Amino acid sequence: MSNILSANMRVVTSSEMKEIERRADEAGLSYYQMMENAGSGAVEHIVKNHSVSNKSVLIFCGKGNNGGDGFVAARRLHELGAKVNIVLVEGEPKTEDAIKNKLLCESLNIPFYNGKENVSEVQFKVSKADIIIDAIYGTGFHGELREPVRNITKFINASKAHVYALDIPSGLNGDTCYADSDTVIADETIVFHRLKPAHADERCVQYFGRIICISIGIEQVLGSDS
Repeated sequence: MSNILSANMRVVTSSEMKEIERRADEAGLSYYQMMENAGSGAVEHIVKNHSVSNKSVLIFCGKGNNGGDGFVAARRLHELGAKVNIVLVEGEPKTEDAIKNKLLCESLNIPFYNGKENVSEVQFKVSKADIIIDAIYGTGFHGELREPVRNITKFINASKAHVYALDIPSGLNGDTCYADSDTVIADETIVFHRLKPAHADERCVQYFGRIICISIGIEQVLGSDS
């Protein structure tokens, strides 16, 4: 567990985390604001380690709220002068908050690529990236990776870029530590609010790199024991 940088080592399951988020939303911290805090907090951590101005940053976004976190990070990095490109791994986002954040990225003219249709271009972008952000799947992922996601994770794992995973590397089950054979291998994993069981499981250590757990504002509305 020496790879974990966290002031609070409390572990919650993915279902417990969903309940915490629901309670936070009821207490006045909207899901949209939590997404904003997650993506912005991830960027705050990234810029402590990297000068991002004029650096090539490639962000892989899934259809759910993990992808929404990625859109927020894309916007923040663009504002800091990074050369940001976004890959829609499985097509358009499906959740309301993620859709809103994709539209904000579009308004900034951040380039988008389709992970299924622009395979050769995506592979080229991966080879040129300085930083890659994995925002495909969150801690609720289970089962096997399917195409085109499996192809994408292979590209990521073959790259020389510094890889950040948002909350958990895609392909890994946050509760059981079951890992698909092509699970993303991150250099750093930025965990939101609380560690999940896989983060504290020694069987999974190879996938996370360094783990940093950041606040997304929940403790401000629910207290430090949330």
